[in-house]
Amino acid sequence: MRLPRGLAVAPVLLALVAVVGCGQQGTQLKGIEATGTATLDGAPLEMGLIVFEPEGGGESSSSQITKDGSFKLYDIKPGRYKVAVMTSMYAGMADQEKKAAATAGPGRPVAVRDLEGTLRKVPAKTEKAATSGLVAEVKAGQPITIAIEGK
Repeated sequence: MRLPRGLAVAPVLLALVAVVGCGQQGTQLKGIEATGTATLDGAPLEMGLIVFEPEGGGESSSSQITKDGSFKLYDIKPGRYKVAVMTSMYAGMADQEKKAAATAGPGRPVAVRDLEGTLRKVPAKTEKAATSGLVAEVKAGQPITIAIEGK
């Protein structure tokens, strides 16, 4: 096929890829957006990572837990999940932040990522979905509550 003079091949191919990609993009989505809250001993868990692993196997989904205990999962399939809540990785970051602040001196910036909230460690068994005992049913439009007992 001959292109009219002055019409470059690259923009035509790019436009073709964009059109084909747009048609397939909708089929790539596999789930919904789900929100929830994680608590430890009845109070919001202020930092951590929450991981949802499908009970029947498949792709897991994860989210950071924010200062108010909330989390948001994108493109997760509705269904039943085993849940892990991890806080141990934040303990190292919190220690680094304290050391950096102590050695930086007054008015000097701290180079470590700011951690918002108070670190509260969850029980070790909670850090793995297989041992946590935490389960959740993900349904469209229904918030998820993950309640962890630290005792």
